[in-house]
Amino acid sequence: MDVSHIELITTTLTPWHWMTVGLMLCALELIGPTTILLWPGIAALVTGALTLVMPEMSWQIQVALFAVLAVATAFAGRQFYKRKSVSRSSLNRRAENLIGKQITLTDSIENGVGGAFVDGTRWRVVGPDSAAGSSVIVTALDGASLVVTPADQ
Repeated sequence: MDVSHIELITTTLTPWHWMTVGLMLCALELIGPTTILLWPGIAALVTGALTLVMPEMSWQIQVALFAVLAVATAFAGRQFYKRKSVSRSSLNRRAENLIGKQITLTDSIENGVGGAFVDGTRWRVVGPDSAAGSSVIVTALDGASLVVTPADQ
């Protein structure tokens, strides 16, 4: 590319170029499983909108604005997903999330063993003898069994 092509590109950079790049990046994001292209896509769309409002902005400022916005949106997106993501340490250990939760027995606890449905799953429950329909609190895990105590104690 010689100097005349670079001058042509930089002197004719319009808001629609930014909008097109932003839409293309967001569309490409739909193909992949990550959010890598989403943030620069949003940054390009915002840059295009700001360039539309302020058409006197030079191409150098537009590129700098895009770079700052791309970093800022990536950081903001990372913070957002960090708060919303499921902890990978407990992803396949649902029973750990039940500790401290109050549940209702579906089967009475007799000789220390009973049963309960929790979130659509049947669990083996161990603890002091209690009637079906009693409220109990999950206090620990014993293998695949929930250790419970009566809720009224």
